[in-house]
Amino acid sequence: MNKFNENGLKHGPWKGYYSNGNLYYTENYVNGELHGKHESYWMNGSPMIKSNYNNGKRFGYFENFFDDGKLNLKKYYL
Repeated sequence: MNKFNENGLKHGPWKGYYSNGNLYYTENYVNGELHGKHESYWMNGSPMIKSNYNNGKRFGYFENFFDDGKLNLKKYYL
C-alpha cells in the first residue's frame, strides 16, 4: 500500500489517515492517475466523498456528504 512505480508515480492502493488514526481516504492509482474507487471520510468516520475515476477523470457516480452522513450532492460523470 502507498507505493510508487519505477518512474516515481503513485501506483496501486493508497490510504491516508488523520492524526487521530481515523481513516481519511482510500483510493487507487495506475501510473500516477486516480483509477477506480475513491472514498474519503470526515474525522468522525462519516463518509465525505464517494466517487470513481477512470484514468484520472471522474467517472460514474460522485456523492458528497455532510459530516453527519446525510447526502449533500449526487452527480453522474460520463
